[in-house]
Amino acid sequence: MKRESIVQAVLDEIDKRIKENIQADELAHLIGYSTHYLRRIFLEQTGMSMMNYITRRKLEYALFDLSQGGRIIDAAMDYGFETHAGFTKAFKRIYGCPPSLYRLHICVSPPEKVSAGMIRPKQGGNVMNVQIKEITPFTIVGYTSRHKMPSVRNLSDIPAYWDKINLEYGAALTTLHHTYPKSHHCEIAVCFDHDADEESFTYMLGVMADKADSDVPQRPGTYLLRMEGGMYAVFTTPRVDEGQYVQSIHDTWKAILENWLPNSDYEYDNTRKEYEYYDERDHGDTAQMDICIPIQKQA
Repeated sequence: MKRESIVQAVLDEIDKRIKENIQADELAHLIGYSTHYLRRIFLEQTGMSMMNYITRRKLEYALFDLSQGGRIIDAAMDYGFETHAGFTKAFKRIYGCPPSLYRLHICVSPPEKVSAGMIRPKQGGNVMNVQIKEITPFTIVGYTSRHKMPSVRNLSDIPAYWDKINLEYGAALTTLHHTYPKSHHCEIAVCFDHDADEESFTYMLGVMADKADSDVPQRPGTYLLRMEGGMYAVFTTPRVDEGQYVQSIHDTWKAILENWLPNSDYEYDNTRKEYEYYDERDHGDTAQMDICIPIQKQA
């Protein structure tokens, strides 16, 4: 039996028993090879250990269940993580970020049948347009809205919310820029105040309010948020035509969370907030922006 066929049999068996406590010894017995040999050829064919793959695959199934309205504690129990904290810890170990961040920016699809060639970890995160920067603290003033998943599947649903409440956020932001004329001209989008039990979060869209405008009274109905500084990975989206802009942002988020972060020497720092940064590059027939991820060196 060829090595590729052996590994494919293992992959198929893992999917059949995805909610069970799958052990390498049991898989080896079912396939008819020694545990040592099976572990070795699995690593050769897929680029990752068998148990690492099993954990990753369980997380994929659990994420899809969550996207369909399941509770984190139920998904954790169903796939053998036992607790909410255990699920989150396993997810961050594999992906380098908490599941809440991943779900906000990635459209979760049903897990597809996989082959060994499909699951080899991607390299090449270093070719992304990324800079590691020390960001100084800053303040945002803007508008907030509270959302709950899966009613909002991810951030792509947010513009529909603004339309629903008839808020012309473009005009509102212009008013804020005029209110803070001495501040750096940019817009910031940020999510914060996550409630893990209720799967809810606050989304904010605003502008910078620098010290130069510190004497300006805060406009009624706006929210002021202080952003902590520190080390950030700053990813710049490719410059594209307006019609491709939204998709380029989605694609960059996907590349960050599925490729760069899991394969980098960094992990997401959940003591600070990620944000999207839009400046003069956001205007015109072609556009680009920055995605800023708070990071720390892996332990």
